[in-house]
Amino acid sequence: MHNPSIRTLLPLALLTGTSMLAMDLFLPAVPTLQASLGIGVSQAQATIAVFFAGLAVSQLLWGEAMNRLGPRRCAMLGVALLALASFGCALAPGIDTLLTMRLLQGIAAGAATVVAASVIRATLSDVDSVRAMAAIASIESIVPAAGPVLGTVLLTWTDWRGTFWVVAAAALVVWPFVVRVTPRQLPALDTSVPARYRDILGNRQFTRLALSHALALGALLTFVASAPQLLQHTLGLQVGAFAMLQVIGVAGFMATASLLSGRISQRIGLLGAVRAGAAAQCIVCLALAAVAALGPPPFGVVAALWCAFCAAMAVRGPPAFSLALQLPTAQIGRASATLVLLLLLSAAIGTQGVAPFMAAPSAVPLAVAMLAMTLASLALLTQRA
Repeated sequence: MHNPSIRTLLPLALLTGTSMLAMDLFLPAVPTLQASLGIGVSQAQATIAVFFAGLAVSQLLWGEAMNRLGPRRCAMLGVALLALASFGCALAPGIDTLLTMRLLQGIAAGAATVVAASVIRATLSDVDSVRAMAAIASIESIVPAAGPVLGTVLLTWTDWRGTFWVVAAAALVVWPFVVRVTPRQLPALDTSVPARYRDILGNRQFTRLALSHALALGALLTFVASAPQLLQHTLGLQVGAFAMLQVIGVAGFMATASLLSGRISQRIGLLGAVRAGAAAQCIVCLALAAVAALGPPPFGVVAALWCAFCAAMAVRGPPAFSLALQLPTAQIGRASATLVLLLLLSAAIGTQGVAPFMAAPSAVPLAVAMLAMTLASLALLTQRA
């Protein structure tokens, strides 16, 4: 990767990592939150739900702000709001205030997803943008694995409020680096180009690629959200198995993203890489469904297939994002917001769709759901323009 892309990548990776930390560092503290505030499980889980609601809704807000304010101001506002909302969470006297602050945290975190993708796509070449997105995705995959571990360690000497103090401090540390790297405006911005959401969704290539990518990531996030229940009810394993599964998946993704993703895209083209990764994911999900149909699959088999699925995502994910955002600069901000919103909706629908079946001792419903999503994703890639 060239030096300009490295200078762009590192601060943006810090931005996205800090935003994700607002969720993953807090997760282990949810049970202690219940005891501290004297609330029930549903209210405690609501602190997670409102964060994701804010993250989803904010995509459209930040997409609008990108063209009006520029990426630098959006990044500054996002980081400042993240720090303030984190302070608010740490000082919240009760659940109502905490839920409000968590909603603001989710809204603030949404700035990172829009700004990072837009700046990378608008400032780097095709090859460098794929490599940069692969690198950022690798960092993003580390946070869900390391965040809960760090959160658990924090709880040995502080309470749930301490996790929010850490996020607030991280946001303040990131601030100057993000301000330095993000431009005031995206280069070659032509405000005369139609850039309404209906103009972007009217682009059939973008819509197909965005939906395909959203379905693939939706399948991945559906598995992550369902894995704790799968491991407990189907395989009879403890919570430590989930952490191990996360580490295995992250390792598969990072190894493939750093060693193969850019090379594959150069050799067979961006679209060829996306299709190859999509086909591989379908094969993995079919294998999981076949194994699950025979009975509870061994943990080793689930781990190996999960590693393969994540590796395939590393092949298809970065070029899919890069291809989808091959648009006029004026459209990139809203297009990036639309793409992320679609994948969040896909993950939410997939997770809720399999939830009623996760208490049963079978991995078939989850495998079938993932297979359906990946097949639909591949089908969208085979359609002609």
